[in-house]
Amino acid sequence: MIDKNLYDAVIVGGGPAGLTAALYLARACYRVLVIEKEKFGGQITITAEVVNYPGAEPQSGTELTEKMRKQAESFGAEFLLAEVQGLDFSEEVKRVRTTRGEVRALGVMLATGAHPRMIGFRGESEFKGHGVAYCATCDGEFFSGKEVFVVGGGFAAAEEAVFLTRYARHVTVLVREEDFTCAREVAEETRANPDITVLTNTEVVSVEGDSMLRSICYRNNKTGEETHFRPENGDTFGVFVFAGYEPSTELVKGLAELDAQGYVRTDFSNQTSREGLLRQATCA
Repeated sequence: MIDKNLYDAVIVGGGPAGLTAALYLARACYRVLVIEKEKFGGQITITAEVVNYPGAEPQSGTELTEKMRKQAESFGAEFLLAEVQGLDFSEEVKRVRTTRGEVRALGVMLATGAHPRMIGFRGESEFKGHGVAYCATCDGEFFSGKEVFVVGGGFAAAEEAVFLTRYARHVTVLVREEDFTCAREVAEETRANPDITVLTNTEVVSVEGDSMLRSICYRNNKTGEETHFRPENGDTFGVFVFAGYEPSTELVKGLAELDAQGYVRTDFSNQTSREGLLRQATCA
């Protein structure tokens, strides 16, 4: 008899990386289950239009990843919408405890990825994917000819601000500290760009709008002075936040070795320090 709750592999995370792993495993005739706690497709589903995925016509992140899911499903991959609450690796057959019951597997693959660190200003969550962005390469083109604000003072903020000048009418960098925290050479390139204005000791207070951003308020944390910006003629604008990434590895803390930043340490084959626990490399 077939044990319906026993799989060759359970993949925790249903984003592009997890779906890709499911496709390859299912096509190789393994019985595989993908468990996702929110929405199959992962973070890319908040993107209204994906235009830089190789071989794919412009489409929403939801449409693109639903095609990935169906492709994996066509080879026999199974899917469960639930939150994984715990992993038990005490025996050869691993136990995966979820909000919809327990499943067992010979191996577990972690494909939970990492998510951009949010700053927490008012409106950030509401307009995520609708004016507030975290990837210049992914979303810079959507703000061609518009005003763009970059929030952050590290290497990514300085470098991506320069990149965004390819599209934006003008870029304003809001640095919370008294200066950039990245290498001086990188910061100097940003400051020297005529299409970039750098405001130090400055933090975002809030953003507002309708379906897209229409205004932003930022404050000088030394003087307390607040500035309200609203584009002319009711135009939209973009806010790019570069505050680093946070790995989604809470599930395996104490189970596998993590580095100082909280990422799972792996060897050349993506094997973790815990036998039977693999980490899927980032995809898409």
